[in-house]
Amino acid sequence: MKRNIASLIFAFAVALILTSQVWAEQADSSKMNSDSSYYIIETRHRLYPEFSQVDTVGMDQPFYIGEEEYEGVVVGFNPHLGITTKGEALQLSDTLYNPAVRVHLSLEGELKQENWGFFIIESPHFRRDDLLAFKLVDFKVSDKYITAPAGK
Repeated sequence: MKRNIASLIFAFAVALILTSQVWAEQADSSKMNSDSSYYIIETRHRLYPEFSQVDTVGMDQPFYIGEEEYEGVVVGFNPHLGITTKGEALQLSDTLYNPAVRVHLSLEGELKQENWGFFIIESPHFRRDDLLAFKLVDFKVSDKYITAPAGK
């Protein structure tokens, strides 16, 4: 009888663990935008050129870099990024000519860095004081953005 009770407890524990994993996966997927948008971000390190990390995230969904010391968050998407001579970002159109994501990098809750992750131009690009750089490897966004004509 003791063996049956132990087997029953074990089976219950396994079922509880599996159920909690399903709930966690559902919670993670619910963090993605309701339109199923996602961004595949490659992170590179200035001091360790061999370091590369790739994450698939939704808007405002945190991702952790390295040993979870740094937290990155995609806070914006621009389908046609233009930057003025003063460094101001502009959205030039709704066509996916120069898509980019805006990434905030925090350490212990403090904003340390704010960067663009570019899709088309060679990246990641490090600014003078940046430790990490981001590249938009791939993405899926809502159909409110217009696909760029081939060859553009």
